[in-house]
Amino acid sequence: MRHKNSFELFDYWTEKRGKRAAPSRTDIEPADIRTLLPHVFICDLNDDGQLNFRLAGTALCALHGRELKGTAFAALWLADGTRNAGRTGASVASAATPAVLSLDCLSNGGRVAQAEMLLLPITGPSGRNDRLIGMLSIFEPPYWIGHEPIVGFSTTAIRFLDQDRDPLFLANRPEIKLPNAPNFASGFTNNRRQVGHLVVLDGGRRD
Repeated sequence: MRHKNSFELFDYWTEKRGKRAAPSRTDIEPADIRTLLPHVFICDLNDDGQLNFRLAGTALCALHGRELKGTAFAALWLADGTRNAGRTGASVASAATPAVLSLDCLSNGGRVAQAEMLLLPITGPSGRNDRLIGMLSIFEPPYWIGHEPIVGFSTTAIRFLDQDRDPLFLANRPEIKLPNAPNFASGFTNNRRQVGHLVVLDGGRRD
């Protein structure tokens, strides 16, 4: 973890967890994390193994320019990353293993911002591991955040966390780089051009 908000939510989750694998949803008091709430979301796992947004903070919805409640968690990713994102989120919820994702966030104007997503397991009313609480934190938010909706995430790395270790030493679970993740920062920024009111991203075959 690198973002201070991630450390704050992780510390709160750890306190509420106690000696359990995960805290209950009812243990989470919104007033306790009021400064983080705009960036926080809760997802639940349905019978088909798909994560869906149960709640989504105002900042997260504004970032995408739409209400996220009821939508699929994996739908926030670009097409080539949806399957991996869905599996990662489902694994956090069902196996009670926290994770941190490093993300590239692509806007509809072809711009890119870097972010960190923390995923933490929680239990529902049944006591089963079928939910997670998460948070998205943008690093050094650029001026266009909130004006150009994010059209998709690309996961550049994943780190699974050992919840029994102090957060300062969470590097004991090394970050797993994803070699096939597109490099938006150098690609889309250089290869975009304006055509009328649209931004065209050059790509595809050259032969």
